[in-house]
Amino acid sequence: MERQQLREYLEQLNSTIGDLHAPDDDKNKLMGLIAEIELQLNEPKLVAGDPQTLVDQVENMVSTFEQDHPRVAGILNNIMVTLSNMGV
Repeated sequence: MERQQLREYLEQLNSTIGDLHAPDDDKNKLMGLIAEIELQLNEPKLVAGDPQTLVDQVENMVSTFEQDHPRVAGILNNIMVTLSNMGV
């Protein structure tokens, strides 16, 4: 159930990126994050001592986008909560 919800959030984020009025670098970071989350869903690999977990990465992105792009920040927050619930 959580995996399906996460995939829906990723689809929402992906479709929002196309309409986002933000620098290409920010869009590329979002697309890279989506790719990394999808990879983790397909081939889970947790590295002990990894300095930045997926949840940390998403949380940083929320901070980046929350003021100028609240819709993106909201989707990212949903992704962060879902990842936490999944133990990723």
